[in-house]
Amino acid sequence: MDLVPHIQAPTEPPSLLAYDPEHINALLNRLTQLDTTLGQEVPKRRLPCGVVGIELPAERLLEIARILRDELGFELLTCVSGVDMVAHVESIYHFRSLSQTWLLQVRVKLPAESPSVDSLVSLYPSANWLERETYDMYGIVYRGHPDLRRILLDDDFFGFPLLKSFHPTPLTVHDRATTQTDAIRAVAGEQQRNVERIASKHLGQGDEERLHPGKLTFGSAAVYVKTGQGVISEGVGEHGFATDQDTKAGPAKPQRG
Repeated sequence: MDLVPHIQAPTEPPSLLAYDPEHINALLNRLTQLDTTLGQEVPKRRLPCGVVGIELPAERLLEIARILRDELGFELLTCVSGVDMVAHVESIYHFRSLSQTWLLQVRVKLPAESPSVDSLVSLYPSANWLERETYDMYGIVYRGHPDLRRILLDDDFFGFPLLKSFHPTPLTVHDRATTQTDAIRAVAGEQQRNVERIASKHLGQGDEERLHPGKLTFGSAAVYVKTGQGVISEGVGEHGFATDQDTKAGPAKPQRG
């Protein structure tokens, strides 16, 4: 017994009505109604893939969105996103009309210092989580939203990651690269601060001979030394070798008898 129902393949090719120029012109003609409502011409343009784009003033968004839903047949709000243009921030909406096969993009410019605009949750319930995500990433405040809080990041997260002014780590000032200094200073390590390096510690050779009877006399070891700003650290010999009171030897003492 076949548990999966048989689905008959469509016999007709998919409709390309959304890409038809005359169909798009019909939408542009219907959008002239917004010019009368606002008392000024609404900027309109054709976008790729059969999309029409318009720009609206932020204070009239809620009013125009009600006209789009009730009079022009845009039943769905499918996307709310943002973009940081440095000089300003934009809240972008995508409306879809299933009955007329139209897709409309609406852009609203907001001030970069404190971006805020009316929420569309009262008209389109789908705006709930969509506006929360845009707030979480761009910091756009949607006035009238019933539960405007972060949805992707922690509640105590500081900043808005998709803004160009956001820095994931604190700003730090680094020393200049060694390639920008002369060779003598670069080799001397003047550009290295508080960096641990390994310095060889020679035992049983010359000045490093161990005279204490309970320690090794031959061999070598390695210790970690913190370098300073071009100054020999305390406990480091003139050749860069680490020394201590047990291993640093002075002139050989005369032996009696």
